[in-house]
Amino acid sequence: MTSTTDLFVLARHARATSYDRATIDAAVNAHLAVWQLARTRDTVVMRTTRATLGVVESLPGATLEQRWAVFEAEVWPRWQAGDRRPLRREDGWSLGVRTLVMARLVQPAWSVVSGFRMSEWARILPDNDPIRRARDTLEGASASCVVGTPAMRARAIDTATKLMLVRGVDRLDGLVTDDLLIPPTGGKAFDILDALLCQVGALARTPRRGTSRRRTVPRRTERELVKISGVPEPFAETVAVYLETYARRLSDVYATLRHKSRALAHFFNYIAAHHPDVSSCAEITPAQARGFIPYALELARTVQRATARKGTSDRTTAYAWMIDVRTFFADLSTWAAEPGSPLEGHAPSAVMLARHDLLDAGYIKARKRQRAQVTETVLDLQREMPNIRAFALRRWHDAEHTLAGNPEDPRLVTAERTTFWDWALLELLLTSGLRIEETLELTTLDILKRSLASGEIYYLLHVKPSKFGRARVIPIGNQLGTVLAEIIRHLKTFYSTSHVPFVDRRDEHEKRPLPRAPYLLQGLRGPTTFTATTVRGRLGWLSLNAGAAHADGSPIKLTPHDCRRLFASEHLNAHTPVHVIQALLGHATIDTVMVYAKLYPDELVNEYRRAMRGMYLDVHGSQGLKTPTADDWRQLATTHSLRDMGTHICVLPAGEHCPRGLVCLGCGNVQPKRGAVDTFRAMLASHTKALDEARRHHEPAGQIAARELEIERIRAIIARAERLDTDAAEALEAAAQPTAMHPEAAPGQ
Repeated sequence: MTSTTDLFVLARHARATSYDRATIDAAVNAHLAVWQLARTRDTVVMRTTRATLGVVESLPGATLEQRWAVFEAEVWPRWQAGDRRPLRREDGWSLGVRTLVMARLVQPAWSVVSGFRMSEWARILPDNDPIRRARDTLEGASASCVVGTPAMRARAIDTATKLMLVRGVDRLDGLVTDDLLIPPTGGKAFDILDALLCQVGALARTPRRGTSRRRTVPRRTERELVKISGVPEPFAETVAVYLETYARRLSDVYATLRHKSRALAHFFNYIAAHHPDVSSCAEITPAQARGFIPYALELARTVQRATARKGTSDRTTAYAWMIDVRTFFADLSTWAAEPGSPLEGHAPSAVMLARHDLLDAGYIKARKRQRAQVTETVLDLQREMPNIRAFALRRWHDAEHTLAGNPEDPRLVTAERTTFWDWALLELLLTSGLRIEETLELTTLDILKRSLASGEIYYLLHVKPSKFGRARVIPIGNQLGTVLAEIIRHLKTFYSTSHVPFVDRRDEHEKRPLPRAPYLLQGLRGPTTFTATTVRGRLGWLSLNAGAAHADGSPIKLTPHDCRRLFASEHLNAHTPVHVIQALLGHATIDTVMVYAKLYPDELVNEYRRAMRGMYLDVHGSQGLKTPTADDWRQLATTHSLRDMGTHICVLPAGEHCPRGLVCLGCGNVQPKRGAVDTFRAMLASHTKALDEARRHHEPAGQIAARELEIERIRAIIARAERLDTDAAEALEAAAQPTAMHPEAAPGQ
């Protein structure tokens, strides 16, 4: 029997040399013999192959390869449309083409093999065929792949076979990332194939999804940015040298350089259009520069984002351009005066766009309007955020409960994973106050364990440099620690490992790859990291589906920066010092924090406290404010282990800080009394009735979820009360009494 190597040598010879039908027929017959399809010359395969070769023989070209190119361009589209096929049978007309492809006599285009079912042909290939070996390797990796269903993984293996045929390679490591972009449209199978190729080592990286494979825009140089932005030719050199100097001296943040190039492009396009006699930057006059102000204001209205958001007419885009232009001329005048400066001769002789020029154009008023909008947005978010958080938590708990009943259903697994990440992303941003780019770069290595001199352990979260190039650490509290622990637990479950795996990540903001690390935000739809677009999309979906709305009734589309604003306002509400909030948020100045401080002016706080004091006196009388006596303190000291809260007993020692603010339902430190079960049942009936009313009136999903969670807490506390036997209940209630706390202090002891 002819070896596989000899068959491929014969096929390459028949394809590349002068067209010879006898040589091609011999190669086809040799392959059919190995495939055991040549038992009779009257088989459908043989007849279709002869018919296909007859058509190819009639086409122009010196070699089979040249004639095949004509066949793909002219004949194959006609056959696909049902015109003059070699066989009338629908399942046999393409067998000849498939035979030539699998025999490697031709190297097909994707349009030819895209519809082939490769698993049928793989069964007839010998064990030593490269295609068969590659498929066996991928099938072995498929068993431990964490992405997709078995059917989708089988489809991905077929896709790999087709790509190997299209590329003309015999090994999986012959495929590269660009090969996954050959099909005009992607799909889930290509993401799974990407993961499989990375798993077997064919691609020396971690998996990427379709968007990240396609969006690999390189980091452009300063001169390329100038060209792309459209700076007119007479001023392009000046802007390019300026951006190079700025990147070298001040900051090479890619987004900053890109924004500056666009702003300067708008300015110099205005100069070229309205003052065509100006041929260099040094010839621009202050009067000409001031004319850019109304032009920029009008232009900004036409280039605003199409996505609707609150306050679309109050954006400060035009003023950002003006500041970039003003900064450009200020830097240009300074740097051009230095000896040997490459900017020498480019600077104008007068000051361009002084500060009062921008103020007169309404810059201060625009900033005030923007801050007023921030204030309004934060107040709306504070009202709606509890409902959004309840909606996210409720969806995750429901998905967990459903998955527990059928843990093998891949759709339920995907639903649980998606709802978990919706909750985790929201809580992580709300409890950390991080920027979106800082959140995406978090790794398990950024969770730092420290100890005080007393031996007490505490944890810090290291935040990598972002906006101002400065790293910082923030303390990990109970809420943030819970979210981080849940994320790590889910990642270990997703990968079925004891650790969070190291993966590649590309910083799309800076257009550069980041070091491989155990990133926390990965594993949503595959073994890949999250993108900023994904995070924004999930948060926006959550708020819209929770029914969150502004005061005017317009829907709230939550953004990552909204969570950061809420973090700042909540800490101000909790009387955290402003300079501490500045350090937590990583703000450059304390003025940024003070924007949120204006939400809580001193007069408003003082008046509120005065009103609450009056209400307290009405309820408790003046005796509620008296200074405790020695006897009062002595009696208080006897309650240092248990606190009787009326319907329940708190095991948190008296005087110790309560992290829940004494909101006891659902707290692990609480044991409800059996004698208060009737009270809890009345509460359950009242809340259940309110939930039914909410559903009848079609309240937003977030509000309904909050009511459902409250009912769950009440049911849980009733169950905890009923689990106590009589003896244990009496012992606990007795222990809550002052005399029971210290038996040695009781009379007669």
